[in-house]
Amino acid sequence: MKKNPLADFFEENYNGFKKFLRSKFNTLNEYDVEDIVQHTLTKLLFKSDQVMSVSNLPSYVYSSLSNGAKDYFKKNSRLVYDETLLDGPTSQLEDEVLQEELNQVIQEAIEALDDKSRYVFVETEIRGRSYDDLVEETGEKLGTLLSRKSRAKKKLQAALEDYVRRT
Repeated sequence: MKKNPLADFFEENYNGFKKFLRSKFNTLNEYDVEDIVQHTLTKLLFKSDQVMSVSNLPSYVYSSLSNGAKDYFKKNSRLVYDETLLDGPTSQLEDEVLQEELNQVIQEAIEALDDKSRYVFVETEIRGRSYDDLVEETGEKLGTLLSRKSRAKKKLQAALEDYVRRT
C-alpha cells in the first residue's frame, strides 16, 4: 500500500511542528501543543488533495498551525499569542478582526450597564473627568459615585472575561 506524501511530510516534521508552537505560544502546555498539532494535521489530511497543490507546503502548514493555536485560544477564552506571528497582510487582517470583535464586546458591555453606572464609568474612564466634577454636576455623594463605578467595572470585567489572559 502506497503512503500519502503529505502524511510522510507530517511524520518527518512532527516534532518540529510541536517545537514551533511551543516557541511561538509560550502559554501552551505540552498537552495543548500535542492537541493543536494533531487537530491541525488531521484537518489538513482530510483535504490532502487541496493541500498538496499548495506551492509552499511548509509555509502553509506552519500558518495552519498558527491559526490552529489561535482558534484554540479563542475556544478556550485565552486570546493571548505571540505578536511576532502577525507579519503579513492576512495576519494584519486577522488582527483587525480580533480588535473589531473586542471593540464590539466592550461597546455592548458598556451599553448593558445601568444608566447611572454607565455615566460614572464613561465620564471618569473614557472622558477623563474627575470625581469632583461629577459630584458637583450630579449632586451625588463621592461614595455613591465610587460605588457605581465599582459595580460597572465588575460587570465589565465579567463581560470581558473571555478576552482576558488567565494565568
